[in-house]
Amino acid sequence: MLKMIFFCHRKDGISHEEYQQMVLGSHVPIALRHHPTMLKYVVNMIDHCPTDSPHYDSIAELSFANAKDFENHLYDSDAGKVVVEKDVARFMGGAAAYATTEHVQKELPQAGPLGSKHAVVKMIAPIVRREGMSHDEFVDHWLNRHRPLALKHHPGLIRYVANVVDRSLSPDAPSLDGIGELYFASNESLRTEIFDSPEGERIISEDIARFIGRTNGYLASEYIQKRP
Repeated sequence: MLKMIFFCHRKDGISHEEYQQMVLGSHVPIALRHHPTMLKYVVNMIDHCPTDSPHYDSIAELSFANAKDFENHLYDSDAGKVVVEKDVARFMGGAAAYATTEHVQKELPQAGPLGSKHAVVKMIAPIVRREGMSHDEFVDHWLNRHRPLALKHHPGLIRYVANVVDRSLSPDAPSLDGIGELYFASNESLRTEIFDSPEGERIISEDIARFIGRTNGYLASEYIQKRP
């Protein structure tokens, strides 16, 4: 399954709150109506941007069966494309888009009702590989060596997704190798249960240094709009 991830920022002249209302209140039903091949749709509204990182207002996840459905059958009609693009122009200032392959490392048994705010704390982490390492080496380390360490030493982690970046769709988008999604039950869990022990924190930190050159964490509220 192809997963498209869009890091979006609002248009000048509108507030983050106005942007959120436009996206969730009017754009979501338009997207659901006019993107017939979209299998899953998640809107993450950003609650906190890390310092010294690009500012985003939302991160959208659109999943398709394959690249052909996204590239050739994204809209239900030419008229539908016009409706979607006209609506996006009302609130969108720009977006960095990536085509990714999703690897679910730990799954939640129940994700909550469609359209409502998911009662979790979600951290979305863009990742750039360590200098001197190839993209394939980064992917292998992340999926095969880091995964068991993360599952062992992050006791509060209730869902974990590794999105491997296959290519960027935006010429000016920051170069990324992966996009992680880490879920915690609450802010308290994120604060107190991110590591099982000081030794676990050391093991994770040392392993991160082996394959990650740069990363940061955006805290977001997740709204699942459509699922397969």
